[in-house]
Order: sequence, then C-alpha cells, then structure tokens
Amino acid sequence: MKRFIIICLVSFMAISVSYAEEGKDQEGFWSMLRSKIESITPKKKSTVTTAVGGVRGAQDESAKVLYWKGKEIDEEIAVDELDKFKSALECAMNGNTDESLKMFDEFIAQYPQSPLREDAVKAVESLREDE
Repeated sequence: MKRFIIICLVSFMAISVSYAEEGKDQEGFWSMLRSKIESITPKKKSTVTTAVGGVRGAQDESAKVLYWKGKEIDEEIAVDELDKFKSALECAMNGNTDESLKMFDEFIAQYPQSPLREDAVKAVESLREDE
C-alpha cells in the first residue's frame, strides 16, 4: 500500500513539473518576442527636404551602414507595421488566441518582406499548437 501511494505521488509530481515547464516555454517565447519588439526603432518619414552636393565616385553600397564591433545593428521598421505587430502580440499575451491569429495572418499577408515576418510565423505556429 505504501509503495502504491509513493508511486502515485512521484508520478503526480513528474506530471506537474512537465506542465509547469511547458507553460514557462510559452511565457519565455512571448516575453522574448516582446523584448525584441521594444528594441526596434520605428522608422518615421521625414517631412524635411534636404539637398547634398558632392563628387561622384565609385558606387559602393557597403558604406551605407557602419559596423561597430560589439554593437548590434538597429532594425528600422515603419511605424504602422510595428504597431500592427505590437497589437497582435498584445492580443496573444492577453489570451485572445483567435483574434491574435487573425491579426498575425493579416500582418504576414500585408508585409511579406518585413524583418518581423519570421517572428510572426513562429507566433502563429505557437498559437496553433496551444489550440
């Protein structure tokens, strides 16, 4: 009888630990995605017109972005694109699975070249696994 009770307790503890770890993985994914979004700088359209004069040399595209060792390159994304992704992410974090799936699908369709597209696809996969 004691063995039966011990076996039941051990199996119950193992099951509860596995459910707890599964929930942590989902929370980790959403918090990682939120921190990534918060680090992105929205790209605003400039209303000021500027003119620059100079001598044309060899065309070299590598000089547009400077590389600093140890510093990550800030991604610039359009404000409306970033807002749509943030609203879909908020719906997912609040538990509105159907609404967030719809919003992420619209985001993927509307912005196929977005740097956030891959994250949106992962979010959709994660939401569909939860259903």
